[in-house]
Amino acid sequence: MTWIARVSPYLAMLAAIYHLYFAFERPFTEGEHAIIHVGLAALLVGLAQACRREGAFRALAIACIVATSIASVYLFTITEDLEIRFGLGLTTPQTIAGIAMIAAVIVLCWMEWGFVIATLSVAALVYFFFGDRLAGPLQAASHPSFDYAMTFLISSGGTGLYGQITPISANIIFLFMIFGALLASTGVTRLFMELGNWAGRILEGGGAVTCVVSSALLGTVTGATVANVAITGTFTIPTMKRQGFRPQDAAAVEAVASCGGQVLPPVMGAGAFIMAAYLGVSYIEIAARALIPALMFFGSVLIAIYFLVRKMGKIAESEPADFRIIRNEIIPFAIPLGALVYFLVSGYSATTAVVIAIAAVIAVTFLRPAAWRSVESFKKAVGSIGHGLVTGAQQGAALAIITAAISLVAQSLITTALGPKFASALASLVGDQTLFALLLVMFASILLGCGLPTVAAYTMVAIMMVPALRNIGVDPAAAHMFVYYFAVYAAVTPPVATAAIVASRIAETSFWGTAWACVRLMSGPIILPFLFIYQAEILNFPPNPLVLVMPLLGWLTATLALLVLSMRFFLKPTSRLEEIAAGVAAIASFAWIVSDAALLLVAAIAILLMILAVQIRRRETTFAAAMPPTGPFRSSSSVKPNGHAD
Repeated sequence: MTWIARVSPYLAMLAAIYHLYFAFERPFTEGEHAIIHVGLAALLVGLAQACRREGAFRALAIACIVATSIASVYLFTITEDLEIRFGLGLTTPQTIAGIAMIAAVIVLCWMEWGFVIATLSVAALVYFFFGDRLAGPLQAASHPSFDYAMTFLISSGGTGLYGQITPISANIIFLFMIFGALLASTGVTRLFMELGNWAGRILEGGGAVTCVVSSALLGTVTGATVANVAITGTFTIPTMKRQGFRPQDAAAVEAVASCGGQVLPPVMGAGAFIMAAYLGVSYIEIAARALIPALMFFGSVLIAIYFLVRKMGKIAESEPADFRIIRNEIIPFAIPLGALVYFLVSGYSATTAVVIAIAAVIAVTFLRPAAWRSVESFKKAVGSIGHGLVTGAQQGAALAIITAAISLVAQSLITTALGPKFASALASLVGDQTLFALLLVMFASILLGCGLPTVAAYTMVAIMMVPALRNIGVDPAAAHMFVYYFAVYAAVTPPVATAAIVASRIAETSFWGTAWACVRLMSGPIILPFLFIYQAEILNFPPNPLVLVMPLLGWLTATLALLVLSMRFFLKPTSRLEEIAAGVAAIASFAWIVSDAALLLVAAIAILLMILAVQIRRRETTFAAAMPPTGPFRSSSSVKPNGHAD
């Protein structure tokens, strides 16, 4: 099967060129483009699986390639007829082609991403076709015929497999994967690492700070926490281990930092564009709302690292930053990213902005003097562009398959009205207990987001959970941001924690040790989504600085209290009584977030100050006891026979 490995990069290159060409010229309708997009994605994912698998699984992947290729070509030729037949019924050949596409997409989704979304897709389809046989409130309306029902799943008019979020994947997400891969292939990873080294020398934290900076910067332009861990973790985790960090702590820092890259503007792992589409607002509004929470996320992680370093005692310094690399790479990075932000802020569509940014990456690569020093240098520049296009197309195809499968779930929820029924059921269950509803949605979001990339995890929980929150009166933007954060957190939350799995393998340590270390580092970030609901000022940008004082103070108090409790350390190791007091402070500060009762926050701050005072007093006592006696009362036993003091 070596021919598959040889042909796959060329097909990926063709897919990348096609999507860029469509963004410029629009030679087909959106319906035709969606069919081509899913067909190319299935082809690339099927080829990748055929290369990785053996035996029956390889045969299954090849069968999916054949089925989707034939079905896609056929459906593309009858796109106009599919639109006409919507709500009327498909012909027998159209129905067979539709079934082949749906089955192959679900199988490829299972092979590429695991059983979670594949199982949900199958369950959604079963309910879509047979929900009318249920009794009670879950009963769905019946379809006149099977071929009538299929028009909702296979249509080029914006529904089913080719509708819902598939157009966002075809026009935005796929292109952003190319953009991120081009940045990585043309040297931006080295820039991020050196910027991290520079920050690590300034802040107390060594390689952990290097990890946070580099992983955050790279994570914002990649669409998956796990991929980010795999890219940067091979550099940062061994560095942290050499500096004295425990392997599980080094792995946890990388996993959490990569997780944070998904909430950091300007790109936010491409999730911001889906959120903008759901809310019907501009992308730049979403990015602006997300800025302060993202800074708070990384602020809490840096505080946690400070606790970790102080608890360890002393670590080796980060390697000196190579300012030559920073000087050489900062402009090639700043120009494309600056172009992206400028055109987004100026009101251009996300598709136009990212295509211009991609063109800027390619132009800057060839405008470097190094690219023209020799024939070999020019070939290297061309190779880096080609590698970025191929890698971006492969990553975009993997996301396209999972978004197509989720589109089936979304269509089932819409057609059967299960989404509104679920929202009504949750509202009746929780009554006016908003906090109870938020806790249920938090656990559901983490569960639904397990093992999925950012875009897919958020889309899944937005479909299921946001209507439930809106039904109990939560602001739409706050509801979307709430579920988005917890869907992202699923990558570092036990029992699945896929980012922790990859990081622990790189660190050569246990998964559970890494997972619980992630939980400790997430003490601060876990509070943030609740602030979106109860202290919504942090989602308003540009903010009134005075309005942010109390939310920031409450968040900082809760973060410190949780870190003292989880790390069992403040200025020095804590006693059991101090840990109990920290737990009370954490509860009081969280209760303030929910109730806005100022007395609770004052009490939490007072408890932390009391713990601090006790630890300062204990440290001074310990230091004094360790000092040798001085002055006229110095004991003779403190002088050794050789005349030297102890």
